[in-house]
Amino acid sequence: MIVCLCAEDFENMICYILDVILIFYGIILTILYCRLRIKPAAKAPANNPKKQPAEGGIYAGLSSHTSDTYETIKIDKRPIV
Repeated sequence: MIVCLCAEDFENMICYILDVILIFYGIILTILYCRLRIKPAAKAPANNPKKQPAEGGIYAGLSSHTSDTYETIKIDKRPIV
């Protein structure tokens, strides 16, 4: 019994193998992503104390130097000759 694989048959077989690998890769990544998204929600602590901001916080001494943050750009339009 002689088995002869033509070039087209061999290329098709490689394409099918790569398709199967890609499908498994997508399924595995989807499962890992879903586990990652579901896991923190299940382990949320029951009594989570809310943080209170400190007096003034880290922005207490900051103030803006100018009232206008953005300045307009003055462009002189010259006619094209």
